[in-house]
Amino acid sequence: MFKKAFTYINEVGFLIVGIFFLFLIDLLNFGDFFGYMLLPFILLKSKSLKENIDGNFFVLCLLSLTYGLFYALDPVDGIQLIIVYSTFLPAFYMLGKFFINPVKEDKYIFYLLFISAAIYSLPVVVSVYQNFIEGGFVQVDRSIPYIWTDEPLSATVMGAYLTLNMVIPALLVVGRKAIPNVFKIIMIVLFVFSLICSIRLGSRTQLSVFLITSIVAVIYMLRRQSAKQNAILLLLLVGIVVFVLNTISFDLNEDWLTSFASRMEGKGNNAASAGGRTERWVKSFEYLFKKPLGWDLKEFGYSHNLWLDVLRAGGIIPFVLLIVFSVRSFFQIRKTLRSTDNIFINGLIYIYALAFFLIFMVEPIFDAAFSLFALFCLFIGVINKYYELKTT
Repeated sequence: MFKKAFTYINEVGFLIVGIFFLFLIDLLNFGDFFGYMLLPFILLKSKSLKENIDGNFFVLCLLSLTYGLFYALDPVDGIQLIIVYSTFLPAFYMLGKFFINPVKEDKYIFYLLFISAAIYSLPVVVSVYQNFIEGGFVQVDRSIPYIWTDEPLSATVMGAYLTLNMVIPALLVVGRKAIPNVFKIIMIVLFVFSLICSIRLGSRTQLSVFLITSIVAVIYMLRRQSAKQNAILLLLLVGIVVFVLNTISFDLNEDWLTSFASRMEGKGNNAASAGGRTERWVKSFEYLFKKPLGWDLKEFGYSHNLWLDVLRAGGIIPFVLLIVFSVRSFFQIRKTLRSTDNIFINGLIYIYALAFFLIFMVEPIFDAAFSLFALFCLFIGVINKYYELKTT
């Protein structure tokens, strides 16, 4: 396995993989800088660049430029933000295609996506877990010092970095036979740490991603296994649920639910309104016609939706371009799922795509965790190239 990994990294390029690693780990909070460094290496691959340019690339270029230009007048971070927003998305989309090109076996797509997601989450996992060790769950403040800067980051920002770890149980369900045991142990340990971090942050979004993707994974496998395998899976799940319910108290007065309890006591946090988000969504659609060029954050805060927050910050043009890219991505995912009968890879793609869109629906991604959307572009690049390789 290590020999194959070495061969793969050698084909992609040790320098590119190394810079990508530094971007993921956000070394010393210079993740954006390492993201910039990836662009020239991608441009130098002129032959591969010509082969991989497609409609998505041009849509992302237009989206990046039109959105980035709205920061031209920012007196503090204007130039930096323009560079970030105008280069990252197309660069990471192409990077996804480059990463998948040397892949000789389907299962290595899992290694690429899982390892990238795990490394990406590490700074936040360490930051939140360190805070948990110091004060436990009995802390109301949901803003936690970031390990690289020691400055507090909001639970929304912190939680976004954990999103792709919350699908680990779903991946274990669909990859029961395909994932090596060593990786299963690593995944379980990482999920436990991520779950503790999500509870400490009081992140209902991350717990929702965990529950929804897990349920979808079980339903997905029930339709693709024998009756005996389904019976074993269901008995195992029932056993886990019974054990958890008998071992852990879910009373909001419990110490470990302190962050959740403090949120439940606030106004506008009922589940029916998605924590008050639906009101902001309705207002955002009203402003689509009242202020099509965008509006100030002071109007009513974040819309807590990827598309609507892009509309707020950048106006209708990047909003429409983002919708176009999202629709194209949806159909590409569906087309890829229909192109292969590999149960594990199909389940993997389905679960990661679902996790991305779930977080996009309820958080201001461009403002809170732009790097997560860059990873989504990389994911779509991987999917597109995988489809090309399978059908040619």
